[in-house]
Amino acid sequence: MSTETVTETSTSVEAASAAEMTGVTALPRVTKPGRVPIKSWALDLEGAVLDQATNLSNLPFAIDHVALMPDAHAGYGMPIGGVLFADQAVVPYAIGVDIGCGVALVETDLTVETLGPDGLKSVLAQIARDVPVGRDSQPRPVDREAALAEIGLDVPASVAGPWFDRAVNQLGTLGSGNHFLELQRDEAGSVFVMLHSGSRNLGKTICDEFHERALAENTRWHSALPHPELAYLPVGTDGYTGYWSAMTFALRFAEVNRSRMLDAVEDAFGRHTRVGRMERVVDVHHNYAAWENHAGSNGIVHRKGAVRAGAGEVVLIPGSMGTASYVGEGLANPESFETCQHGAGRALSRTAARKAKTSKDVYAEMASLGVALHSGDPKTVAEEAAFAYKDIEVVMAASASLVRPTKRLTPLGVVKG
Repeated sequence: MSTETVTETSTSVEAASAAEMTGVTALPRVTKPGRVPIKSWALDLEGAVLDQATNLSNLPFAIDHVALMPDAHAGYGMPIGGVLFADQAVVPYAIGVDIGCGVALVETDLTVETLGPDGLKSVLAQIARDVPVGRDSQPRPVDREAALAEIGLDVPASVAGPWFDRAVNQLGTLGSGNHFLELQRDEAGSVFVMLHSGSRNLGKTICDEFHERALAENTRWHSALPHPELAYLPVGTDGYTGYWSAMTFALRFAEVNRSRMLDAVEDAFGRHTRVGRMERVVDVHHNYAAWENHAGSNGIVHRKGAVRAGAGEVVLIPGSMGTASYVGEGLANPESFETCQHGAGRALSRTAARKAKTSKDVYAEMASLGVALHSGDPKTVAEEAAFAYKDIEVVMAASASLVRPTKRLTPLGVVKG
């Protein structure tokens, strides 16, 4: 998620040691520092991530155990790459500030050869012109009624009018941080497009507002919270009902946001290439909550930077800028609540990444890889460079019991927020 706070770790992301890799088959590692166990597929569980997971495990409504994915790193309240199964309660910060953040994949009938370097350059430049990035909204007001018709839901009473009025003009925009539009190729040379974005400011506003309400109510009830950022809304309360309807609306808003950007991508390909087919293969959320049945109980699964990976379900696992991404098939592992990682996972804070390398260094490295890079804020590209993330190949190896890789995609060009 682009706006989450992360804590720097000293663990190297260049590669895992041989000793670490020999432990992959023993995953998950199980510890019990709190009320329920923690089951972790992360190879570097320590510091703030362990502290946050311990706080989760001490929640009185946590069911069975807490699960951490191989890409787990610290966020607000709950680690990104964490899964909480809750009994009759929802925790806004266990879903996060970018509700509905997710990834979509488009398969084209082009190959690297038929796209060509000129086509790649022209398509990327067109996308960079047509898709606002960073904090930008659309340059012209978005038709509110047309947007609502596409979303297919009424604005719920729990979403204040000004929240949606601000958000509607962000439909079809990328955002900042780790959000991206990337042209990719598979091992056979076929061209794909991968898009990572979410509900923009709407999701953040909903999360922040309902977290404050939850915290106020928990304080009034004298609830014993392991941490203030784990304030919760019990099922049956007005707070829960309001949050759930707002979250549901934001999830659909995020899908439409991605869809409108893909409309612009299709237009760019149509202008500059001989593309004949652009198939939208899959669109998956990785910041949301859902009612599910696990461990013999019905409850609310909170997935924050984590993807549902039920039996045969298609999942998307983007790497870091300049490295491979994966399409996979879920293995329905019950110990992970049928979940897998959503990406590589940060290893360095954004501040540490900027100190480690300059933007000039990153642009040079991307060029050496043959990957074109467009950024809305070139000064910050080091924040999202590969060295700031865990090694995607190590993360994939650690997730062998969670997901089966079906396709490996490598980048041709990237448009960043």
